[in-house]
Amino acid sequence: MFDPWPDEPEEPNPESRWGDPERDLPRVPKPAVEEQDVDPEILETFWRSVVLANVALFGLALGPMLVYFRGQWLWGGAAIVLGALAGLRVYHHYRAFERRHGDDSEEPNSSESRTQSDGDDPERNA
Repeated sequence: MFDPWPDEPEEPNPESRWGDPERDLPRVPKPAVEEQDVDPEILETFWRSVVLANVALFGLALGPMLVYFRGQWLWGGAAIVLGALAGLRVYHHYRAFERRHGDDSEEPNSSESRTQSDGDDPERNA
């Protein structure tokens, strides 16, 4: 019924220029540590921080948009406050975890303690 035009060129396949992704992409190794091997306190702190960071990001992004675009000061302000409180809670979880599990095995001498207390330790700032 529909005969192709006799001079119609062949349509190139746009996916042919990328090759076979199953074969060409690099393989990512599986981690050697299973989720069951991680300390439960570390795992709980990590996931709690992830959820609270997502709430903080959502509230701090949505709140100003509600205020500016819709003029909803009550809902926008509540979202901003909720996001800020969630962000502070993530910070407090991180600091408490660092206090409990920080490097307290090495006692620096007095000259090193002054330089490290300024926050110039490259290993901790990484």
